[in-house]
Amino acid sequence: MQQLSGVDAMFLNLETGAQFGHVSSICIYEPGTITYESVLANVAERLHQIPPFTRKLVEVPLGLDHPYWIADPDFDLEFHVRNTALPAPGDDRQLAKLVERLISKPLDRARPLWELWVIEGLSGGRVAQLTKVHHATIDGAAGVELLGVLLDTAPEGREIPTGDLPRGEVAPSTVELLARTALSWARRPRRGVRVVVDATRQLATATRNPLLAAMVSDPVLRLLPGQPRRRPDPEDLPPRLMGRAPRTSFNGVVGSHRGFAFESLSLAEVKEVKSAFGATVNDVVMELCAGALRRYLDKRNELPDEPLMAFVPVSLRTGLEDDPYSNRVSGLIAPLATHLADPVARLQEISRSMKASKGIHDALPAETLQQIAEFAPPALANRALRLMNRLRVADRTSPPFNVTISNVPGPRIPLYQSGTKLLHYIPVSTVGDGSGINITVQSYLGTVDVGVVTCRELVPDPWEITTGMADELADLLELART
Repeated sequence: MQQLSGVDAMFLNLETGAQFGHVSSICIYEPGTITYESVLANVAERLHQIPPFTRKLVEVPLGLDHPYWIADPDFDLEFHVRNTALPAPGDDRQLAKLVERLISKPLDRARPLWELWVIEGLSGGRVAQLTKVHHATIDGAAGVELLGVLLDTAPEGREIPTGDLPRGEVAPSTVELLARTALSWARRPRRGVRVVVDATRQLATATRNPLLAAMVSDPVLRLLPGQPRRRPDPEDLPPRLMGRAPRTSFNGVVGSHRGFAFESLSLAEVKEVKSAFGATVNDVVMELCAGALRRYLDKRNELPDEPLMAFVPVSLRTGLEDDPYSNRVSGLIAPLATHLADPVARLQEISRSMKASKGIHDALPAETLQQIAEFAPPALANRALRLMNRLRVADRTSPPFNVTISNVPGPRIPLYQSGTKLLHYIPVSTVGDGSGINITVQSYLGTVDVGVVTCRELVPDPWEITTGMADELADLLELART
């Protein structure tokens, strides 16, 4: 029995009837030998190497502590691996419509939190697979590792080490769960204070903020009346990174229906732009998103004077984790320079602000960022989030950010299943209250695959975003070549 981390549990707490915690991906294969039966056999052969696929949740009574994982004693592979088909002609728009319906349904918490859909009937004889996995189980980087287990690096496949599935575990009793919770809470206050003090000290160093430094260097002196309190000199601080994100039509409470669109861009063209303007691949990806969002809002006469703000997930993985399938992720917030009309100026501003944001983020050790999430009382956090949802707080307040943008490096070598080559690996993420657009990018071979997930009530046509990104890349290429 293994307890979820605070970050893992957070993705469970965020889930409501309209806000889902699963993340997904679409694998599109060239015409070949893939069938529902072959996929079922492939997963069965490798299941012992994928612990998240056979473990299920055990909730602590009243939500007093983070839940636990146990090996499912009633595991049924055919419940999780399913199949469906598109009607002719099976084009990309039809595939996207099917994906919208499948990701608009939550996973069953009484079973291991994943589904794999084999989708036949794509044009040209192609086959797709949609994999839904709860974010409490894996993050983006872990999803790439999972892909490496399920697929092969050569058409002829590879020898799979034999192994046994975990033995099914009996769920612990209420008394046992409460006893574990009592012990956990007894240790929590002292550890919590230490983590907060350490985090404050590290943040003070990162931002060179004398007020934060005073809080942890002499907390008694700062409370004494009449003591001088020096305001931080603006020259001592990094550039303005976080601010009030402007409200837009896609910032509000999300509904339960999802929109989805996808696009494949050339990695070589992205790198050409990167080299021409002295940026990074990630900077260019951020600019393509910023340019597409600017086009979207400008078309509707909704473009704010202030720059949009993006939440950018950051992997904390070191490669030394005991459990490769837990969440090791944090994030930073950075401006997208959407107030600038010139795409090159926008790219350069994004590059500058991303460097500054990463500098502050990197100054906080990964362990500290992970530990902070451990000390929010689970029941209180859960109820607070649900109360905010009922009061539609996201419709009444300025959002902390406008959009989530994630860039996950993918495999650099061809991958195969049952001897059939993987053509595209398209990310399908999730949205939540306050931000009705998520843009996730996954590289594979020479392609940058883009997946845009939206709340349909806030953004009815996500294809406008993917088309805008393609148009933005074409404009940057033209400028880079002149």
